[in-house]
Amino acid sequence: MKNCSFVMEKYLGLDKGERVPLLMTLHLLVCKNCRSEVRFLNKAESVATKSVSEEVLVNDDSIAAVMKKIYASDESMENPLSLSKWIFGGIAMLLLFVVFAIFTRKIGSSTLKICLYIEFALMTTIYCAVFTKCNIDFFVKLINTKIGGKH
Repeated sequence: MKNCSFVMEKYLGLDKGERVPLLMTLHLLVCKNCRSEVRFLNKAESVATKSVSEEVLVNDDSIAAVMKKIYASDESMENPLSLSKWIFGGIAMLLLFVVFAIFTRKIGSSTLKICLYIEFALMTTIYCAVFTKCNIDFFVKLINTKIGGKH
């Protein structure tokens, strides 16, 4: 926790568009709590920078509706798998592919081999796409940092 508070303090000290240091990036990859906090900070910043298009009267019903939306969005953004489980699963999948390829190298049909390897490529591509979708907040922060740093 001491490391988390230090990392978050350093993160909050970064200028907008400033590159996130490598050690901080590694910590954010590993620590689910800090990653979630950074995601919520980025979401709050994007909401705060939008212009207000209409004026709404504040009453109990509107406050309740806003709070309901906030709680609903918090639950939907919860990632059930930690990044370490994603990495472990990917490495295990690739190792199983290699083992399978070693045991099936004596298959005589080159057409069957090509079909198997295309299937492996598709499974790896799908795994990477799902991984990226589930951790999109981290990748968006990296992209925003790199694009913002060039201006």
